[in-house]
Amino acid sequence: MPHESLKSFRRNAVHVRQALDGVRDRPGRADSLPQDPARIEHYKRLSIPVRRALNAGDRASFAAALAALERSDRESVSGLSDVEQAWQGLQRELDTTVGLGGAKVPRRQILAEWLEAAAFYDRLDASRAYETLIEQYGLAAEAIGSECTEAAARVILQLDALVAATLGEPAILPPPAKTPPPPPDPDRPWWKRIFG
Repeated sequence: MPHESLKSFRRNAVHVRQALDGVRDRPGRADSLPQDPARIEHYKRLSIPVRRALNAGDRASFAAALAALERSDRESVSGLSDVEQAWQGLQRELDTTVGLGGAKVPRRQILAEWLEAAAFYDRLDASRAYETLIEQYGLAAEAIGSECTEAAARVILQLDALVAATLGEPAILPPPAKTPPPPPDPDRPWWKRIFG
């Protein structure tokens, strides 16, 4: 059902919007080292929903949401050609190559590896995927990865505004409600529930 892919896309876009605002307001200097945990954490929050949107097989996929809008009455979806042009522009940019580590590497590959490393970043992780990325491509990988991530986030939010108008929803959805804690175990004695 097309509306389900649009709703999944919108729920993911809430996280893109919140994380992009956090990246723009991130603490620390612009020239901070890539291993700056606060900076990486901000990009981690952004990279997870962006990674989902760029994954064609995900329910929150940008491509699926765009296809659902394209299948609808094109005349009723104002601004669709602008989103399509922005998406194609992003794809052209990601197909360009840059010289890193003595080889020409497509930006798409750097973005994919950056999103993977940032999304699963953990200072205590033994695999150190983020550090491996920097060792492989140098500090430029962080700059290219973060720029491409932010560019993708802007295109995602452009489509989100269009989807919101199509569904008749507010442009900015409220954050999802927090899951309430589970009810107390009825088999647990009352004094353990109170004094823990």
